[in-house]
Amino acid sequence: MIKGRPRVIVRNGRKDEEAMRTTHLTDRDLEEDLRRHGMTSVEGIAEARLERNGDISIIKSKQEPKVITIAVADGVHTVRIELA
Repeated sequence: MIKGRPRVIVRNGRKDEEAMRTTHLTDRDLEEDLRRHGMTSVEGIAEARLERNGDISIIKSKQEPKVITIAVADGVHTVRIELA
């Protein structure tokens, strides 16, 4: 039996509608696999592939930490907080 080849179905947070249509993958199928990986949307995905065995593998995007700078008062050091 021929298994085919892996297909990229999400790249840089955007679904490839043509690849999904070609592989008969619905939005519900993709959403189900996202939940298995602890995700709720494609926006945090660098790349998702439909593998030859039918599984979807997901590579999450690297997110820059959110930086908050707090100025206390003149002559006092500034506080910088990074949230990952």
